[in-house]
Amino acid sequence: MGQTVIYVSCQDSREIDVFALDDQSGELAVRQHLITDGAPSPMRVRPDAARLYVGLRHEHAVQAFAIAPGSGELSPLDRVRVPGAPVYLYSDPALRVLFSPSYADDNLSVIPLDAHGEPQNVSQRIQDLPRAHSARLDQTGRWLLVSTLTTDAIHIFRLTDDLRLVPNDLPSMLMQPGRGPRHVLFSADNHFVYCLNELDGSIDVLAFDVQSGGLAFLQTVSLMPAGFVGKPWAAELRLSPDGRFLYATERRSSTISAFAVNGASGLLSHSDCILTEQQPRGMDIAPSGRWLAAAGEISNHLTVYAVDPDSGLLTARQRCATGERPICVEVAEV
Repeated sequence: MGQTVIYVSCQDSREIDVFALDDQSGELAVRQHLITDGAPSPMRVRPDAARLYVGLRHEHAVQAFAIAPGSGELSPLDRVRVPGAPVYLYSDPALRVLFSPSYADDNLSVIPLDAHGEPQNVSQRIQDLPRAHSARLDQTGRWLLVSTLTTDAIHIFRLTDDLRLVPNDLPSMLMQPGRGPRHVLFSADNHFVYCLNELDGSIDVLAFDVQSGGLAFLQTVSLMPAGFVGKPWAAELRLSPDGRFLYATERRSSTISAFAVNGASGLLSHSDCILTEQQPRGMDIAPSGRWLAAAGEISNHLTVYAVDPDSGLLTARQRCATGERPICVEVAEV
């Protein structure tokens, strides 16, 4: 079993913090503070954990970093310009391409990867995606969903064999007005889609048809704590590696909500809502499923939680300082 490593992008101090996580005890150790040539925001560890991709928001660029086996330490590689400030990154399972939506510039960039996993010049730009916030491939690598916050829509694209995106015959699904779909992800069995809505603090559950790429509404659940007064500002959505638990962060209440996932129906049952770091934006779960890490955009700290294997409930284990304004958290085994 390899070393579990937590990566935290800190936008204002322009650094990536690297922590070693003991997968047995949950203890953290600082491994590296890497100063970046730009303001790091979204990140994505490649599925084989050999590369970390980082979006440099102010520089309109995406950069690759080599991940050292065993230690997880980073070494900078090539970077490419993208036509818009990157807000999210996602790579395909076959390690051929990277998707980079831009919230500020209303577009999506397709970035080919060479044989060494380094980004090449943008091969396709899809425009007219107002406030695009996430892009996620299904488990087959055939369908890409893109959420657009201000139009309350999930756009559906088919990825061709030559790595081009083509709008589906059913090109989009309109969500309830005013919800603001932010992040989408697929269930472990590829039968369902979960959509985190930023503006009303809810999660929509959708049925997914892998043959047609179509979506159908099933359920909406709230992640807001009881008695909350104010305007929600949901941030991150993560599914446990075994697909049994779903977690969401909410920045105005500074909470993490936990949900149990019904494997047969895909429906969610709210199980807990806990206070966490101030204004939690980034969050991720260890590949073992035993630990969850969340960072506070204002508190400039990272907390690691033990995940109960039966209930999915969280118990704080250790807290550690980060750089200024941590945005994204990625956990990998290297």
